Amino acid sequence: MNVAAGGIWQKNPSLAWREIDDETVIISPGESVMHELNDTGSFVWKNIDGQRKAEDLAALLVEQYEVTLETALADTLSLLEELYTRKLLLPAETSSGGAAL
Repeated sequence: MNVAAGGIWQKNPSLAWREIDDETVIISPGESVMHELNDTGSFVWKNIDGQRKAEDLAALLVEQYEVTLETALADTLSLLEELYTRKLLLPAETSSGGAAL
């Protein structure tokens, strides 16, 4: 599945995570796997709230870091794809009950 810039994502509710310094550690309890996000990955993770689109997350990266919107969006989409593939993210539910893609 390709992550769309307009797609809205939410964190998988079955996960546990902690922030340690500027990094985020995510535990997948079902697989007993630990995932570590660097500073920018952690920034994106903290801002995934089930309401923001990838475009919105990229705009936040532009505000926080010295990066162009084009680069921020490409990096955000790549990270979201990776997190989705690892089952750390799920498509957010829309108000009609369906998944927002």
